[in-house]
Amino acid sequence: MKRQIIKRNLQQFLAAVVVFCLLFSAGGCGVRQRTITFREHLDETVLTLDGQDYPLRELAFYIAYEEQLIQEQALIYDAGNPNAYWNTHINGHFMRVKARNEAMDQAIHDLIFANMAQELGMELDQDEIDYATQRSSDFWMDLGETAQIRLGITKEELTEDLLRMALAQKYQQLYAAMNDVPETDYDADGAAYETLLGEHTYKIKDRLWDGISMGHVTLDQ
Repeated sequence: MKRQIIKRNLQQFLAAVVVFCLLFSAGGCGVRQRTITFREHLDETVLTLDGQDYPLRELAFYIAYEEQLIQEQALIYDAGNPNAYWNTHINGHFMRVKARNEAMDQAIHDLIFANMAQELGMELDQDEIDYATQRSSDFWMDLGETAQIRLGITKEELTEDLLRMALAQKYQQLYAAMNDVPETDYDADGAAYETLLGEHTYKIKDRLWDGISMGHVTLDQ
């Protein structure tokens, strides 16, 4: 009888541990990740790529863009409760984590190609500059004042990000042609890009990056 009581208590204890882990850690049992206030950490280094440090503010556009993109899908999924979509679990990841990963992946992709372009002296022509600047203005306006404040960067900084992205895209087209492969093979999820990425070194400051709660930076929900 005593042995049965001990066994039952042990089972109850293990069940409680499992529940605790599920409640307090999306990836398993451990310390709950601290959520940061995005704009308070803009000047902290979040990425080191090929020896160059990049503060969080230089990746702010990618956070905002990914949030707007996922929010559109979330409103289609459940207009009355978009958080339901943000909290879905897809292919082993919560949507919030997936969105954050994709924002970082795209930022690294663009930095690599933009840096390669600059090393060769490639520049945008005036039409390309005008187009990127207009895209920046449209995106900034679509964000709205509240989201702009929450994001914490200026319109000019956002424009610099769009110009860098445009330069990256321009060099990606050239690089793909030089290697005689489709341009899409050098997208952030392309096979050829994975090989190129292996030629570069990067380190993400996980404690800072993982503290970003996607869906709550520029969005008020």
